[in-house]
Amino acid sequence: MQFKYRWWGKGDMDATIGIFFDGFSKILSATGIMLFVFGMPADIVLGKIVPGVGLAIFAGNLWYFYEARALAKKEQRQDVTAQPFGIGASQLTGWLYLIMGPVYWQTGDAELAFQVGLAAALIGGVIEVLGGFIGRWIIKVVPHSALMGNMASSALVWLSFVGIAMVFDKPIYALLPFCMVVIDYLGKADKRFQKIPTGVVAVVLGTVIAWSTGSLTWDNFTASFSNLGFYPPTFCGVDIIKGFKGLFPFLPVIIPLQMNNFFSTLQGIESAKAAGDRYPERRSMVMDGCSTILGSLFGNPFPTTVYFGHPGWKELGARAGFSLANAAAYLIICLSGLTGVLMALIPTEAVMVLLIFVGFSVTAATFQELDKKYVNVVLLSLVPILFQYLQTQISSAVQAAGTTLDAMTAEQFAEFSVPINGIQYLGNGAFLSSLLLAGLLAYVVDKKYFYAAAFAGALAFCSFIGMIHAPSVALFPAEGVPFGVVYLAAGAWLVAKGLLFRQDRAGAGPLTQ
Repeated sequence: MQFKYRWWGKGDMDATIGIFFDGFSKILSATGIMLFVFGMPADIVLGKIVPGVGLAIFAGNLWYFYEARALAKKEQRQDVTAQPFGIGASQLTGWLYLIMGPVYWQTGDAELAFQVGLAAALIGGVIEVLGGFIGRWIIKVVPHSALMGNMASSALVWLSFVGIAMVFDKPIYALLPFCMVVIDYLGKADKRFQKIPTGVVAVVLGTVIAWSTGSLTWDNFTASFSNLGFYPPTFCGVDIIKGFKGLFPFLPVIIPLQMNNFFSTLQGIESAKAAGDRYPERRSMVMDGCSTILGSLFGNPFPTTVYFGHPGWKELGARAGFSLANAAAYLIICLSGLTGVLMALIPTEAVMVLLIFVGFSVTAATFQELDKKYVNVVLLSLVPILFQYLQTQISSAVQAAGTTLDAMTAEQFAEFSVPINGIQYLGNGAFLSSLLLAGLLAYVVDKKYFYAAAFAGALAFCSFIGMIHAPSVALFPAEGVPFGVVYLAAGAWLVAKGLLFRQDRAGAGPLTQ
């Protein structure tokens, strides 16, 4: 009998809702910033950028739907789950505030900011494609526990921590849905008599409460229909060429951000593999880059990526249907102007409860899969990511107060016992430093001291060129040099440890600790 993959599973509705609103809430925020902060014309934002976003995510999700079907047919399995896909949070934030924002603030030219953003995305997509050809090598070099710990830390902070803060910021309509998810998903309560998925019930309940309490209003909802129309994707080759003229100063931002994106995709693939779905690393990474390139050619300045959370959606019973549903939803909404209508109808916080579960699920799966001796590897990888989140929150807070972090001194923060330098040093390049520190410790745990020394050397190199601990890439930045020197010293100590350990194993005497 010929195998037929049933691509819609019991968890696909929850996955569709969670992944869609995770990605689309970012798009909505970015749209507001570009329109009302940068002052970009609506015909650029709604007529070019949003349709370009829709096209890129439509194409990427179609690919990952096809990939899941192909894997299911190859392995004759019904439980294959597609890889979640969309716009990366750190890339969107970085492109807005580190590339497009500075161009606009320096020149006052919103169109130029858009053009430089497109050119940056094109270069970023090329970096992603090139990264696909060294992915297998990186998997061999970087310890599995470091990759998984880094991924789990990012999911816990940027999905669960951020989501919980949003829920408790709007407890009137978000707390009860959160409690439902905690009870049914995290607590695995008995659901034998429940016909409707908990995620759907939670979102509907949160929406009903928000409307009933006046948190969402009819006036805002009706006003959101004013931008309805048809906005087909527009080829932006000329805009990209113009953007290249102002691109060079931002290469130090683009390269590390896209390296982080590359690692994020790699870890998403690794988490899928750990959950039982083995997707080809190179093909997935290349297609990730291709979707970014395609989007940039048609107006999307934001790189795409594989999202964290595959194990969580798989645990809920999702297959590949959510990829197809999200592809269709993005295309219809982005090309019709329905963006604001949807967000005026459903409160974002009520949807975030699903992402909180995904973050917890990914982290729990990591601890369950790894040997107990690697617990400290995961915990160490959490530290830079946590401080990156703290850094963004402090930066947002001081901006809300009418100033910036650059305009304030460490002494001002020290008066209130806030070690701002330490927070910024850890927050800068956090994704990469988290991975390298975790890799170093993992090799130490395995008593592979020479490999650990190599990771110390990588930490030193990245410090000396500003990829970690410094605000931007530069040769021997003042912020990074002290860290580089210390990492070199740590590497020398590890080499000494390795020589002593080798001598001890050869029977020349006890290893002195």
